[in-house]
Amino acid sequence: MPWLLLFWLVTFLLQCALLGCCMYQLIQLSDLESDFINPHDAARNINWVVIPEYACQALLTALLLLSGRWAYGALHLVLLGYHVQQYLRRQHLADVTEIFRQIGPRKKREIGKLVFYLITFIIAIYKLIEVIVLAFLTPSGRKAAAAVLRDAAAAMHRRI
Repeated sequence: MPWLLLFWLVTFLLQCALLGCCMYQLIQLSDLESDFINPHDAARNINWVVIPEYACQALLTALLLLSGRWAYGALHLVLLGYHVQQYLRRQHLADVTEIFRQIGPRKKREIGKLVFYLITFIIAIYKLIEVIVLAFLTPSGRKAAAAVLRDAAAAMHRRI
């Protein structure tokens, strides 16, 4: 059970990182569209998070597939395939000279990825909570929870 909890915790953290990368890129595109940031800075900021996003996606997909979560892994495999295609075609980076023409399509692509990441984030939260609840329903889980609560109460009592 602890390994399953650790697995879903790592999955949850990777999903958080993917959501953060996607939202950061959307914010940069919106700031560029509103003329709050110049094209050079926007392209640099967007390009700075593209490779880490792809790496997180690859790591999460590999983790899911290697652990036997086939359906959830297959969902991420589709997006990973899209990322690999973008990378091989050299369309993953924002070009400073073309970024104003790319705002519309890039925002649509990032909003689509944001929706995908939100759906898979909800699944990860659900599975994480499910594992935690099931861990506390076992006799050993109840003992561990009682020990944690006892220690927390004792620590709060010492502060007072």
